[in-house]
Amino acid sequence: MSILADIGGTFVRFARDEGGDPGGITKYKAEDFEGLEDALARYCEEQGRKTSGALRIATAGYEDGGVWKFVNNNKWVIDPAALEEKGWRVEIILNDFEAGVWALPGLNAENMTTLKDAPGASGSKCLFGPGTGLGLGYLHGGDAAPFVQKTHGGHMPLAARTDEQWTAAQTIKAQVFEHVVSGPGLQKLREIYDPDTALRLFHEFFGLFAATAVISGNAYGGVYLTGGVLESLIADDLFNFPLFEEWLCVQGAASVTRDLHATPIYHVIDPYPALKGLLNA
Repeated sequence: MSILADIGGTFVRFARDEGGDPGGITKYKAEDFEGLEDALARYCEEQGRKTSGALRIATAGYEDGGVWKFVNNNKWVIDPAALEEKGWRVEIILNDFEAGVWALPGLNAENMTTLKDAPGASGSKCLFGPGTGLGLGYLHGGDAAPFVQKTHGGHMPLAARTDEQWTAAQTIKAQVFEHVVSGPGLQKLREIYDPDTALRLFHEFFGLFAATAVISGNAYGGVYLTGGVLESLIADDLFNFPLFEEWLCVQGAASVTRDLHATPIYHVIDPYPALKGLLNA
């Protein structure tokens, strides 16, 4: 029985593989532990199981010389060799959004909300959303031969289409989309603008990022939104979907604008897509 770990910039989530479904899901703050081994030990103690066995990992980090590091808040270093010395057999390590995309084929009406329906849409699909950072992944190949493409997501160079957007980006020294479409990015916007203006600019940049992601990946088959910041905005009735969609459907070549308008959009309400994706990968 594998232990599943979804490690983000702020939180780590653990689960057990219970015959193809994650069970015993527990969420901790990463900053409360020195590293993954300590958090694993806590989880195993609470679950009443030994601290060894098969381990599957989804991480917001990046591989560097055989270990995985983070670009956001998390200070952990994930060392597969050290884990194996302590009895953990690391079966797979995926980018967290790469793992999340693997959950898309199994989503149904209970796992997502339709924000914009578009019957007959075709093409690849993409999953993205703002949290501590800004992740992005693609599902290509359809149901017959699914292929997941991981990306550096929010590290695409920032685009601005209005003077106001350009000024905002210069003021907060934003160079990539993640600098504005994320929790820290929204906070920076709120530090220099009134709440309504900050939120409007966030949605505009979010829509521009979505357009970039869809066009680059030919992902007209469906946009799937997730992320802790999005969840908070929705919970507080602050997510302005029409504004997001307006900036997603940027005016450009007629064929591109047509396809953007015909792209369905969903909100993934399942809180643990990466854990489920780890079982499908």
